[in-house]
Order: sequence, then C-alpha cells, then structure tokens
Amino acid sequence: MDGSGDQGGGARRRVGERVWFVVGGAALVALAAVAGVVIAGDSATGVAAPRDCRTSVYGTEPVADRPASAGATSAADFDGDGHPDLAFGSQGDVEGGAGGGSIEVAYGTGGGVGLARCQYLTQDDPGVPGKNRDESFFGADVVARDLDEDGYTDLATVVFDWEPSVIVMWGSADGLSRAVRVPGTDTSHVSWDNDPILDEQLVAGDFDGDGHADLVFGLGSEKGLLKGPFARDGSPAETAAVPAPRRPSGDVDDANYRDLVAGDLNGDGADELVTFHEAWFPDASWTETPWPVGYFEGGPDGLTQPAGVDLPDAATAAVGDVDGDGYGDLVLSPRGGDASRSSVTVVYGSESGPGKRRTTIDRDTPGVPGEEPQDEDAVLASLDTGDVNGDGYADVVAGAPRWDPYSEPGPEQVLFLAGGPDGLTGVGARVFEGGDLPGSAERAGFGAEVALTDLDGDHRADLVVAELGGDRTGSSAWLLPGTDDGPSAGSVTRLYGDTFDDSGRLDLLMGGGGIAH
Repeated sequence: MDGSGDQGGGARRRVGERVWFVVGGAALVALAAVAGVVIAGDSATGVAAPRDCRTSVYGTEPVADRPASAGATSAADFDGDGHPDLAFGSQGDVEGGAGGGSIEVAYGTGGGVGLARCQYLTQDDPGVPGKNRDESFFGADVVARDLDEDGYTDLATVVFDWEPSVIVMWGSADGLSRAVRVPGTDTSHVSWDNDPILDEQLVAGDFDGDGHADLVFGLGSEKGLLKGPFARDGSPAETAAVPAPRRPSGDVDDANYRDLVAGDLNGDGADELVTFHEAWFPDASWTETPWPVGYFEGGPDGLTQPAGVDLPDAATAAVGDVDGDGYGDLVLSPRGGDASRSSVTVVYGSESGPGKRRTTIDRDTPGVPGEEPQDEDAVLASLDTGDVNGDGYADVVAGAPRWDPYSEPGPEQVLFLAGGPDGLTGVGARVFEGGDLPGSAERAGFGAEVALTDLDGDHRADLVVAELGGDRTGSSAWLLPGTDDGPSAGSVTRLYGDTFDDSGRLDLLMGGGGIAH
C-alpha cells in the first residue's frame, strides 16, 4: 500500500482494504496491512525473540551476468545490519482473539533471498501495548520508516483495540525492540464516507518536505498529519490538519474509505497524498460503480487540496518513476467505465504534479501475455514499483487474487511490467500464475499482496508474492529474485507458518495485511 514503501525515495505502498469473511457463522472484518516486528528486550518489557527460519527453496538462484547497478533505493532495515528486512501483516486468529492479528518478520542476510532470522509477534507480547482480543487486527496498515532518526528503521502499525490507534515499534541493533502507542491520535472525519473510522488507514511520507518522516492517520482531522521526528514515547514533533477529500461529483452520496498512497509526484521533495474510496451499490455493474480518488499536494505548509487535478477512478496505486524523468509517476489500478479488468494506468508526474500524459496497459497491449479475463473478479488488487532489472527505471508488479469466496473461478496472477524511457509498455512483460509456484494452490489468494525490494543487495528488486491460503492450504509468501529479464521463477523461496513457528498452531493470513519493506 505500505503501498509501504521504500525509505529515502518517494514513499509508495498499497494499503489494502478490509475483506469481509465468515468465521464460525459470524462476519468478521479483515483489515489489509503492511506490518513489521519487534525484537527481544528484557523479559519484563521485551517481545518474542527471533528464531531460525524454516523455509523451502526450489531451483537455483540466478547469478547476475554483470556488476550490480548503481542508485538502489533504501529499504527497511530494522536491525541496521545493512541487509533489507521484510514484515508481513496477518489477518488471522491468535490465541485469545479471532481476527486479533499478528505480525511476521523475516530478517535478510544479503546472501541471495535467504533469511537470517524470523519472528512472530502479537499483542500478548509484554513489550506491545494492549492484549490479544477478537477483531483488534493488530498489524493493520503498517509502514516502515526511521521515525526517531536513530539510524534504525522503525515500524508503525494501526490496531483496532477499542478504537483505531497507532503503535510504533522501535528499531535497534537487535531489531525492532519494544513498542509505544502514539498518544492523542484522532480518526477520520469525512462527511460523505459511510464510516471512515471502521476503515482507518495509515501511510508514511515526508509531506512538508523538511526531511523528516511523517505519518498520516485521520482524513479530515485537525491533527491527522503526525510530523516527525517522533520522540521515544511515540509523540510526534507536532501535528497538523489533513483536509477531508472533496465530495465526489455525480451520484455519489456516500462511499467506503479504501486506501492511502503517498509519493513525490512533482519533484519538490515533499510527498503527495492520494486517497481511494468505493461508492458501492448492490445492483451497480462494473462500469457503473464509482471509485473516487482524492488528491492532496504536499509542501512547506503541509497538505493542501489543489483545484483542477482530475484522476481516474481507481482502487489503489503505487508511486515510482517508470520513465526515468525524475518525477514520481502514479500507477493506478483503474475501476469502472471503460477500464478493463486487468489494466494498469500510469498518470505521469511532472513539475506541476500528475498531468494529462497517461498510459493504460492491459492484455491487449503488444507484449503483455495472456488473455483479458471476462469477469470483474480478475481485477488487480495490489501494486508495487521497483527496479527489478537494474536498468534505472521503476518497474511495476500487480496482483490479481480471487480470495473472495463469492468470486468467479479463474486464474490468480501477478503481472510484471517493465519501465523504460517511454514509460510503461508491454515490452518484457511477464505473468506468474498461482498454482505454478511450488506449494501454491488454486483460489488461495495468490497475489493478494505484492512487494518489490532488493533482498540480496544486487541492486535489482526482488519480487515478494503473498498467498492468503484457503480451506485446504495455509498462507504462504514467495521470494523471487530480480534479474536482467525481470523476476525469476527458476529460484523460489517459500515462507509459510512453520517459517515463524514450528508448533503448527499458527492460523496465518500472511501478507493479507500487506508487506512492509
């Protein structure tokens, strides 16, 4: 969403949306998230220590045929060892709480996509505020940033115990250690949203361009912008207002708050904020359902809502410079109207922000493999950007899961699109399908979350794909190394429940809450 994006460059993340599902006859709201983990301090205040990882490795990792490229973006490094780390948000049950949520962290080694340590975290850890309980969804909407500027990546997450709030877990030489609840946070106030508090979102970025990492939590709140640097008690340096998105035009009376994305779209050093909403109607068709998008410009005065920015309806986005012109581009998963089910639209950035130059890529674009799905359940639900082939241009990955139990049967896929001097095209495109990777199953949510991050230090982003799991299979995540030709399925590392705990008791929906990286 976040989506979780890289530190240093334009913040980008796909923040997921809540998914309704039934457990024991009761409807639960599952929150998508990007998440991270905390590591052992003393026994009274610390959290579960990391353990050896149990993974499955298939194939032989490709060896780069040329030296690593320059200019890699930074990534989450919770223990400061110079090797990127990953954190997965889980929507699963925990001891003492149906839908209580958990967090799984994988610490990188820098040697291929191998992992050094793994960790499982819940609110029952003494160092984490709160306790496990039903539907608190610990780990929802998590983002990785160095919030206190001590040189270690920290992790901020949303939790819904009693009311939405933000918990920050601090990085250290041992990894993320201890946690605090950010005091005095507010929630969203959007008059035309059905109930934004129930769909609260979190995103990180530098929204005033002062060089400090900020958080946004609460659209329409007078203190929705939490400015960095943060103190060790979780207090922001100061707070500022985040305007509520303007009411969409047309027949939209109300909507559901779905997503937040941040990134620098005009090259001024301050991140913009993009909001996503769904105006759902029971009898509306694909073409008739509005998905309004709000746009806020960052700057020294914080977030403002400029007039005249018209973005197409979309469900989510990511930000990356796909044409190498120095401006972040907004990569959207479009909805409604004439948009095809599995299309990606790029609204290119410029000195004045997202402009009129736009490109849409779908299965009819030359070079993109596969046929256009004919049902609306084949939509791209997760996006991320990163330089997979090391050519200096941001590439795009997009996942199309069918995890909803009411979705039409069909393939679950992840689409790779390569950036270049002409922007996003079909040249070099590839498709990875659920069921093809070792251990993957059909209709298990393959591609529910995707991420691009350089795990092996060769300056080529590696692909991380999460599969939520189903009635007959547990959740998994796959790591595919980046190569000159894009992600490689010739070498795959699989993570699953036993990766983080060998008791066999973990009921994970790993990555359904997103991936912090």
